Amino acid sequence: MPNSPAVEFRHVSKSFGLCRSNIDLSFAIERGHIHALVGENGAGKSTSMKILFGLYQADEGEVLVNGTAVCFSSPIEAMDRGIGMVHQHFMLAEPFTALDNILLQQKGSAFSILPRNEQKHRLQALANKYGFEVDLSAKVEDLSVGEQQRLEILKVLSQDSKILILDEPTAVLTPQEVQDLFKNLRALRDEGRTIIIITHKLKEVLSLSDRVTVMRAGKIVSNIKTSETSIAELAELMVGHHLSASRERSTSIDFTKTVLTIENLQASKGVHHLE
Repeated sequence: MPNSPAVEFRHVSKSFGLCRSNIDLSFAIERGHIHALVGENGAGKSTSMKILFGLYQADEGEVLVNGTAVCFSSPIEAMDRGIGMVHQHFMLAEPFTALDNILLQQKGSAFSILPRNEQKHRLQALANKYGFEVDLSAKVEDLSVGEQQRLEILKVLSQDSKILILDEPTAVLTPQEVQDLFKNLRALRDEGRTIIIITHKLKEVLSLSDRVTVMRAGKIVSNIKTSETSIAELAELMVGHHLSASRERSTSIDFTKTVLTIENLQASKGVHHLE
């Protein structure tokens, strides 16, 4: 449905035992946008996207993709519907080459039965087109962290995914690698793909995303255009209260002042005694 959002959550909830990770989530992600999902650790960001990707199933509510309700029982089903996810901790087999890692995910597809040289040629062309160059012949264990991330994104693009989820994509990148990643993600957005970024780096949210959803304690507290908010407002929404201005800490140290004194300490373990 061309006029429907790429993704829509309607009253989605998810619990793990007594822990309620997602509570009545309702928000939409527009097609062809970069959408940031922010919140403190434990706010429920990754859980919600793992529901979209089929790693978890919602306890309540429904998820719509391109206007159609879906309930993926596995990531394979999500990938078949054009959804790809790059996890914070990469899902790569380090002893194998970059090419083999991509082919492992393509097993059973028409691409997987092509001659190996043809597979490599097509993947290299895809990497060059979108700026995710990586040595396909190199073993993953010999690639840098930035190259491994590009490989993960290339895996997703090789399936022609239209919706890309990236969980904390800049956590382990250098500043230059972050700039290169953002440039490439904007190019993917401009050709109509939908990018979802899970992060807590608010400066990056403002510089990259078109819209931002803020989560706190498993709930949605705001869903606004990035151009209409600020770092201060987002931070307050994340924590739930006004943040006072930080005060500069003194770096001077008084080496003459005693900070800890221990006298007559004893500790025992089994029959051994320490004094």
